[in-house]
Amino acid sequence: MSLLRIWLTVTAVLLGGAMVWAFAPILVPLFLVTIGLGGLVTLIVRAARAYERSRSRGGAPE
Repeated sequence: MSLLRIWLTVTAVLLGGAMVWAFAPILVPLFLVTIGLGGLVTLIVRAARAYERSRSRGGAPE
């Protein structure tokens, strides 16, 4: 492997690491908010389906 290829590989790895380091404070909270909203939507959908099942069995009055 030539010295130039090694230099370019090391430079690419260092620049990639710097980009991840720079964007981590933005991406991590965004990822956490996305996961939280997904969980909230899952709970709402499950509650709506349970309510629909209870209404179809005549459980809740109109």
